[in-house]
Amino acid sequence: MRLPLALLALIALGAAAGGAGREAGKVALAGRFSTPEQHRCNWELRPGAEASELWLSCRPAGGGATRSCAYRGEPQRCPAYGARSRQYWRQILGRLRRRRHPCARGSPLSARLCGPGRAPPEAQLRLMQGHGPATTPPAATAEPSRDPAETYCAERWHSLCSFFVGFWEG
Repeated sequence: MRLPLALLALIALGAAAGGAGREAGKVALAGRFSTPEQHRCNWELRPGAEASELWLSCRPAGGGATRSCAYRGEPQRCPAYGARSRQYWRQILGRLRRRRHPCARGSPLSARLCGPGRAPPEAQLRLMQGHGPATTPPAATAEPSRDPAETYCAERWHSLCSFFVGFWEG
């Protein structure tokens, strides 16, 4: 009985350590979040050579009309972005999660890494003109991931989460 338990522990430790060697700057390109007003939003990141776009598609909890929008900026102009791009996008998505209506006009989005005085204004993400309720980005039409590990676990824990989800599901 001890051997299977020890083997399980070794596999779990190996899976957790396996994520440490991954590329540090790798950023998720799509995902989901909910706002304080219970809007369910899908997001998709489209990094570009000069400017990056963040597409959102949000649906109210009651099932109203989907509202879509896009933010555009040049995060590469921020000196800290090159080494900590993953942290940059986490901070941007955190700001969007706290907004009651992410597609409503408001102040530009900026990460704490690239706040005032640390980066030029072009590094901020601004809501793009012409993207209203009728615009639907591909993230809203694409089938969301069915793998619970990708949805609910941080990227570096995917292998461990997948193992336990597979074990639980049989």
